[in-house]
Amino acid sequence: MEQDIYFDEGRALAVAEVIRLAYMRGLVQVKGGNVSFIDRPRGFIYITPSGVPKHSLKPSDIAVITVDGERVRGVPSIEYLMHLHIYKAIEEANAIVHVHPPYTLAAVEAGLKLDLEVLTEASLKIKCYVVVPKLKPGSQELALTVARTLKETGCNTAVLERHGIVVYSNQDPYDALDTVESLEDLAKIHLLKRPNPA
Repeated sequence: MEQDIYFDEGRALAVAEVIRLAYMRGLVQVKGGNVSFIDRPRGFIYITPSGVPKHSLKPSDIAVITVDGERVRGVPSIEYLMHLHIYKAIEEANAIVHVHPPYTLAAVEAGLKLDLEVLTEASLKIKCYVVVPKLKPGSQELALTVARTLKETGCNTAVLERHGIVVYSNQDPYDALDTVESLEDLAKIHLLKRPNPA
């Protein structure tokens, strides 16, 4: 592995492990989704690379960009702008997970309002969630809209219509993934408890 003086293997390992776990749980496609972990004191963001199969990522595969968006190592995810803008807008954000969970997307598409109190874990992990209208993936518009909406609402979770969800954590990527899983489990419960159509 390349031994760069700035490279934080611990952060890179967390990013690689979390996206692998997300893939194993069916929360993302093999080349979809992205995870990042910021090193605020040094001004670096560790983020999943673009176009690399997520199930086989190693710490050495993780891309690094500066908080100003300059590429330092590798090619970052197409959604790197969304991560950048969230980190800039929300000082307490230390890690971000963006995945495509099917039950959450299905529940929102069905018009269900997810009651966080239905699942204890969800009520503990999710401050609140907000739904963002469909916008082009990887676009500046999506990045700015998600960051602004999370900042204005105080929510730590955004559901992107017909796309996926974005969660930030004030801890690390594992904590952000835990929040993602809580929302996905909550959505599944809501879908299962719906009355069957006559």
